[in-house]
Amino acid sequence: MTKYEVLHQIESKELSPKKAYNMIYKKPKERKPRRASFVKASIRIPDQKGVNLLLSVLLILPLPIFLIRWVMKKRQNIKISDEIEIGANELISLIAVKGVKVFVTTKTNEKISLRTI
Repeated sequence: MTKYEVLHQIESKELSPKKAYNMIYKKPKERKPRRASFVKASIRIPDQKGVNLLLSVLLILPLPIFLIRWVMKKRQNIKISDEIEIGANELISLIAVKGVKVFVTTKTNEKISLRTI
């Protein structure tokens, strides 16, 4: 039905305004989140230039997501944190979404950043 036909039916009281509104304006489709393929990681340790250089060379290329999933599934029984109640399966599903950025600063000032691309 066209917009004018719906408006004519409202005028003649064949349709209620709510039903007519739903007929004219369709609900938008819910988009699924895009899946990530790679994880870009960087680790910075204070006062350790040699170690930082080695880690930056090792992590220069993004890591494939299936490697990270495989490692996390092997370590599924290990508790990640006492403060944050998150399981390994939840973390795997979080990492699978494209555009996630995680920045971690430890008590000893090591800085870890992860990005999913």
